[in-house]
Amino acid sequence: MYINNKVRFLLILFCVVFFQKNFAQKISESQKIKHEQVDFKLLYYENNNNDFHKNVLLNEFKEMPKSNSFGVSNGEYWFELTVNKSLKNKELIAYLPVHNIGEIGIYKFVDTKLEYLVSTGNNIGREEIPVDYKFPAFKINPEENRIFYLKVNFQKEANFPLKIISEKKFTSYISNKQVINSFYYGTCIVIIFLNFFFYLKLKDNSYLFYMLFLLSLMITFLLYDGSLINLFRGNSFYYKLEFLTHFSNEIWFLLFSIKFLDLNKRHPLITRLFFVFPALVLVFYILYFSTNNFVFSAIGDFIGISLFPILWFFGFYYLKQIPHARFYVLGYLLIVPFAVFFIIGFPFGFWEVHGEMLIIKIASWLDIFVFTYALSFKMDNSELEGNKKIISLQDHIENPETELPLKNEPQPKETYFYLLRENKLVINPLTLREIDILKAIFEGLNNTQVSEKLFISKNTVKYHVRNIYNKLNVSNRNELKEKASLLKKQQSTQKQILKVGG
Repeated sequence: MYINNKVRFLLILFCVVFFQKNFAQKISESQKIKHEQVDFKLLYYENNNNDFHKNVLLNEFKEMPKSNSFGVSNGEYWFELTVNKSLKNKELIAYLPVHNIGEIGIYKFVDTKLEYLVSTGNNIGREEIPVDYKFPAFKINPEENRIFYLKVNFQKEANFPLKIISEKKFTSYISNKQVINSFYYGTCIVIIFLNFFFYLKLKDNSYLFYMLFLLSLMITFLLYDGSLINLFRGNSFYYKLEFLTHFSNEIWFLLFSIKFLDLNKRHPLITRLFFVFPALVLVFYILYFSTNNFVFSAIGDFIGISLFPILWFFGFYYLKQIPHARFYVLGYLLIVPFAVFFIIGFPFGFWEVHGEMLIIKIASWLDIFVFTYALSFKMDNSELEGNKKIISLQDHIENPETELPLKNEPQPKETYFYLLRENKLVINPLTLREIDILKAIFEGLNNTQVSEKLFISKNTVKYHVRNIYNKLNVSNRNELKEKASLLKKQQSTQKQILKVGG
């Protein structure tokens, strides 16, 4: 029976991931630029022998793959671009919505040899590029010349999704993108500050982890949609920043998921195993920097993104058991499949992906709004459960014959238990977290041990300990234990008096 359940679990997980990939691909294809693209033909030749320009034309150019990407086979390529000569538009713009092309040299064929025209790409200064745009772009006039040869240096993935449109539509396209980006990144910044405010106020790490995940995700999007290119032109750190954001996404998403779904309490062993994923990602990234072999980077990205649907599936698993799990599933309903689609598609070139990220930004909007509400819901629900637990414990102290609702609840013979009788529920109650820390204190644990046991930071423990002292009117742990012992003696004396009187 257990084996059948395990097989069923793996089968469902595979189906979910497969559906996510196909769903993302169909949506991405339906969201291609709606304005008319210019008809052109593109052939390629991979330059493995450092051929000089004069030898390029002697080589046989091949048809482009359907994905317009060569995946991990990066390096230097030559492309033969032929633009349709029966065009009404005289001024065209050719551009590549990808963020990792170092340099594109543009040539034309004149008198049996190639003549250099201009260069574009990330390594070219802004004042030298032919079109002032974040992605590589250059102008074309079909009446003057309609055949071009492009020498391209791929620093990372060899992705070449060339687009050609009229200059007028290109201007409109840029304007629309700026409006969308301003709205999206403006929303991100507002939500980041809100989460930071709630973290400072409530000292709940859920807000901190989500804030850092959203910040890291925003920087990743800024890289992929080209918004940071002009800031880092000619700077090699630009290519390293992407690895930092990918690893950061992995860490903060993992910590947020563990905290939000309480996985450390429900599956402590599996929770520890989850940290193998970022460790492996780090190992493969180090191998990439050591060998400059992009295959290691692609494997690291694949391992990293595979954790996202796995954690998302845990949200499905706990839909009926955890009230706020439905928000986790809904919040990542779109962004998980699109993240898998983009992060795997970019390095491996299995399907066409590029910096047109409208759909994934819409998915991220859903994530932002759902979790803004979900975190508040989780806090309110936890506070309500905590108050119910406190009331139940105090009722049991005052009426020992009353059965506790939970089998594993601590018995009133534990010393710390008697402090709850002094807890003023209406005015300033102890929270559920503070009760957990109070119990740990009476187990003899120090702040470091408490933080490890409860999976919270040491500063958070200190904050709650100060609150406990203030609420119970004591100054240190010794006074806390003395007060508990005194209350225990007083209650025992009262019971004896009641028995004698009875």
